[in-house]
Amino acid sequence: MEIIATHISSDFDAFAALVAAKKIYPEAKAILPTSINQNVRKFIALHEEELLTLHEISDIDLKKVNRIIIVDTRIASRIGQAAQVLSNPGVKVIIYDHHQKTGQDIRGDFDYSQNIGSTTSILVEILKKKNIPITSLEATLLALGIYEDTGSFTYPSTTFQDMQAAAYLLEKGANIYVLNQFHNISLTEDQHYLLEVLIDNIEKIKIKEKEILLSWAKVDDYVEGLSVLTRKLSQIEDINTVICWAQMKGKVYIVGRSYDRSIDVSDILSFLGGGGHPQAASAVMEADQFGLIKDKIVGALSQQIKSPVRARDVMSYPVKYVNEDQTIAEVDKILKKYGHSGIPILDSNLKLAGIITRKDIDKAINHNLSHAPVKGFRSHSVVTASPSDTVESIQDLMIDNGIGRIPIVEKDKMVGIITRKDILRYLHGRGFDQKVKILEDSITRLSHHFPPRIQNILNAISAESRQLGYKAYLVGGIVRDILLDIPNLDIDIVVEGDGIELASRLQQKVGGKVESYQKFKTAVLVLEPGLHIDIATARVEYYTSPAALPSVESGSIRQDLSRRDFTINAMAISLEQDNFGTLLDFFGGRKDLEQKKVKVLHKMSFIEDPTRIFRAVRFEQRLGFKIDPQTEKLILTTIDMEMVSLLGGVRIRDELVAILQEKNPYKPIKRLYQLGALAKIGLKLSVDHDFSQDIKEVLNWSEKLKPYIGPAIKRWRLLFIMLLKHESLPVVRQWCLDMKVKKKDIQVITDTLTDWKQAIDLLAEPVSQNSLLYRIAKKYSSELLVICCSWGKVYQNNVIKYLSQLQNIKLEIDGTALTGLGHTPSPVFRLVLDKLLALKLDGFIHNRKEELSYAKKLFNIHSHKGRT
Repeated sequence: MEIIATHISSDFDAFAALVAAKKIYPEAKAILPTSINQNVRKFIALHEEELLTLHEISDIDLKKVNRIIIVDTRIASRIGQAAQVLSNPGVKVIIYDHHQKTGQDIRGDFDYSQNIGSTTSILVEILKKKNIPITSLEATLLALGIYEDTGSFTYPSTTFQDMQAAAYLLEKGANIYVLNQFHNISLTEDQHYLLEVLIDNIEKIKIKEKEILLSWAKVDDYVEGLSVLTRKLSQIEDINTVICWAQMKGKVYIVGRSYDRSIDVSDILSFLGGGGHPQAASAVMEADQFGLIKDKIVGALSQQIKSPVRARDVMSYPVKYVNEDQTIAEVDKILKKYGHSGIPILDSNLKLAGIITRKDIDKAINHNLSHAPVKGFRSHSVVTASPSDTVESIQDLMIDNGIGRIPIVEKDKMVGIITRKDILRYLHGRGFDQKVKILEDSITRLSHHFPPRIQNILNAISAESRQLGYKAYLVGGIVRDILLDIPNLDIDIVVEGDGIELASRLQQKVGGKVESYQKFKTAVLVLEPGLHIDIATARVEYYTSPAALPSVESGSIRQDLSRRDFTINAMAISLEQDNFGTLLDFFGGRKDLEQKKVKVLHKMSFIEDPTRIFRAVRFEQRLGFKIDPQTEKLILTTIDMEMVSLLGGVRIRDELVAILQEKNPYKPIKRLYQLGALAKIGLKLSVDHDFSQDIKEVLNWSEKLKPYIGPAIKRWRLLFIMLLKHESLPVVRQWCLDMKVKKKDIQVITDTLTDWKQAIDLLAEPVSQNSLLYRIAKKYSSELLVICCSWGKVYQNNVIKYLSQLQNIKLEIDGTALTGLGHTPSPVFRLVLDKLLALKLDGFIHNRKEELSYAKKLFNIHSHKGRT
């Protein structure tokens, strides 16, 4: 036999979880809780016939139970008599709970507990996955469980899973009217009276600068809903932490509610034998303990509440500042360089003289005052704080004064600064501006993506970084491809610290060779041919002029990611041991991946670096994405402004080569043509359907002929030829020089274009004589032979015959053998060897003996001609 049990004094979450569990375990008997909250009892009374059959615990032979499913608790004492089952031999225990772990927890054979807002949410997710049907009434009850324990999604413990579960239930017919009717039941007369007593007995205390409300009451009869009244007190007095206790019928019931992340009421009430979760907890004690409760609570609060966070804990330092004599134009450049919206001004004694904001700078520039010193525009009445001030007090200063930054001053010296972002980061946690998200099954994803050796290296990076006090991250394209499940071993690491030092330490652990670049504090750890790891120091970039190479300085991981090209390439995965696998997504890259968008990070991005246009197209076509409409407008604007023309040839060449190495390069080529980018780099061709088909055909033949040609052919060089085929040789040569193409590659390109028309004529008919075909084809580049095959069947037959049958035919003798016949080396040697090869190609000679025999005859002929 199997049973389903929940805790005594069941609320909607407990009862709803009971109903959900019954649908998952239809053979189990659901046990009616020994006491049920008033609002739940009213719901059952009205809907009893439509709900599941509940069994009294007294009707169950507990000794025959071999499996128990426990919902909304993990503490044995909270399930009443059902706890007897736990001592049955071989009993299986399955648990679904959302409360924090305690030392009293039952150890289940299967524990599906999660730290989320509601136990019901856990079970709804299972119902959804198993596609178990639910009625509209059941959906309404389950939604009540979620709404109640998440405070209608306002409690800090609420997670996205709770909202997803509620959305699913609304889809399945959950009735909002009924939800409101039972979720917000009006107070009874007894509850009104108890609330008045609690209000009369309110006591506000401060512990480590945290305000807490305490209240107590004594009533003769048991009154339900102390938790509801405790919440109402919090709302009435606008205090985040409230603890109330009431003596009723020989027991003392204690309830705590906290909307302050730093105060965990479950921890506090554990001192009184209670429990729950950080925002809501309860306990029950004997009446004779009533007089001791306040002292126990205050003692627990003093022990549990940590010292307040102070300015020194969150301020930024050292502080960027400007001198009061610097000009508006100079300060404007500094603000743009570092992305600040304001900056402190110091006088000649390095004392704080004021603050100037982005708005002040813009106004001065609009009035043609770029040359003026900033001291004439500074704010003189500067609000400051000391390092020991609490973050809460600094938050109040910002609100009261309507300012966004407060310098932290100690002994007349500015030692730091706190901005709105620092406050918001403190209030909302790390995820406020970092958009941190734990990657689903992060360890599984990484282990699936990387072979064991790379996984070990990532673990070594994590360990070495920790020892050095650094933070290391996987960044860029590798993160994108992990999320897309695309194979990629191009590993980039960014470290908040010294990248070269980390690379050296890592080399000692895993071997390999380190190549370092001190200027940028970057290093490459070469492990073996084809496998290396790039390790870079986190840095910030700024551009002194459009299309110029950037200047760099050390920075944070956020700054490092912000300098990248597109949102989908600006994510990181933490390799810190404490949060290994955490995804950092400041700019919405994950969402853009899901929506298949290529979106640029900044409006000036293409102006600063027009090569990003080529990368945008490359990623769009490779991934099957679409360039974001706003991003495309920025691309077109940059092209119209002739910014692409300002790029150096090497940078254009490298981007083109990267595009031409793509699997289907004709797609990005066509897209660049449509955007007008090709014309701006001197490629004045029409990329129409015929051109695309030509490219496809040429690429197809380059793959087919690879067994015969091997590495002799370069894919990018082949496509350069196709892009330039309509240009004159002088134009082709100059374009290649502008693009900094190597001389040997220019020679291949120009030779191919020079021989193009001749090859059309000479190979247009079947060449039956092997030696003639050999002589024609041998002088052509591998690229031209591939291109010839795209012209038709006759060309293909000629080229394939040459490559497969003729190109590897060699003579077994050479000049040394001819010298051995008694002849002195002369130009005749070349004539004889060429004639011998032609005879061999045409099948007249076959081996060394015949080659030597014919060589003698040829020398005799030449000797006779010489005498004549």
